[in-house]
Amino acid sequence: SSGINAEYGNARQTLHLMAGNHARINFRETALDVDAVAALKLYEECLSSHQGYSTVDAPKSTHIKPGEEDEITSEKIDAAMETFYSRVVNFCTTNIPGFVAHSEE
Repeated sequence: SSGINAEYGNARQTLHLMAGNHARINFRETALDVDAVAALKLYEECLSSHQGYSTVDAPKSTHIKPGEEDEITSEKIDAAMETFYSRVVNFCTTNIPGFVAHSEE
């Protein structure tokens, strides 16, 4: 088997585990889309920080700096997740034929 396939399998397994763990942290037995997006966001931020690139242009560092703890609000977190989700949808729409994003109706 090629290194690319092995790396893809490892990434897929890692994202699967991260999404499941995110769901459990939020007291859910089943991972939802939001859990998968949160896992992918963390994965891409780590990739960007360690390798210098991200397939969906995730920022290199989103760590909270000392003294900024009080500036973090749920609205800012939601906005950051929505921006990242839009990047993921754009990437998938551009690179996966027939891709259709789920809508929240």
